[in-house]
Amino acid sequence: MKSIGFFACSNGYGHYKRISEIASLLSNDFDITIYASYFQVKKLGQVENCKHVELKLHNIRWDKTISESNVNFGTYIKGIEEYKDFLTKHDYIVSDNIVGILQHRPDAILLGSFLWKDVYKAKFGSNVLSDYDSNLLEVHNPLLITNKYAETGGVVLYENKVQFGFGCKDNSYTEFKIDKILTLEPSLNYLDSYANFFKGLNFNITKDFNITKNIAIMSRPGLGIITHCVEHHIPLIALYDNRDSIEIVKLSKKVQQLNIGFHQNVKSNFDYSKFSVFKDNSIYRYNHFEKDGYVKIAGYLKSKL
Repeated sequence: MKSIGFFACSNGYGHYKRISEIASLLSNDFDITIYASYFQVKKLGQVENCKHVELKLHNIRWDKTISESNVNFGTYIKGIEEYKDFLTKHDYIVSDNIVGILQHRPDAILLGSFLWKDVYKAKFGSNVLSDYDSNLLEVHNPLLITNKYAETGGVVLYENKVQFGFGCKDNSYTEFKIDKILTLEPSLNYLDSYANFFKGLNFNITKDFNITKNIAIMSRPGLGIITHCVEHHIPLIALYDNRDSIEIVKLSKKVQQLNIGFHQNVKSNFDYSKFSVFKDNSIYRYNHFEKDGYVKIAGYLKSKL
């Protein structure tokens, strides 16, 4: 049985979530090892029938980058170098958003709808991490698997890519009456004031991610949470801060463009008029998106590998 090594970006939970979903669909056909950070596995759990290797060093952590105002290129490289001997043992490597893997596995397949080189360049201008990743992409021209609805930056014009839709399965639930607000803590914390605002309007505030009916979600809009909202037809209040990565800012605006919620700059007063339209569920449409992306990606990888 041939082996696949899945390597996750250390930033947040979405990268590991996507890897987990795809790996679970391939675990009967391949010997799979997942490389991910401890906090990701602890939060979302291990994937059945897959080996797991803990990344003791982070590769990318945007919250640390912002708090330290530093590109942290050395940390990025060390977070990959420590596992280079492991990575060369697999027949195939799939890297979720970590381009630096190409240094040791030029044949790696990438997953992602944005590139960190664009995020770092937007924040720091010309820098060693962006230059490093740009060179690897130019030299190796890896296959990139994307969500066509969420592409930003250089991914939009990248040619060697295969596009799929949202990873979720189709869900027929279409009606809601919002009486609860689910708050998900972002890496840059700015939820408390908005939570108190909704409490004053007699909304119930919860952090229970398993609740999917009669609820709106208030969070930074990573692709994982956007997928969750599309799957369950949940309106999303997409919060962003000027300190956020350019990817988060652009995804916030895509939420409004896709008509699944609205974006809110946390430096501005809360726009309750936009929130009030949630009460008219005819405005929000979810069924036109292409779904089953994880299933299709797994099928594509199986046929290609």
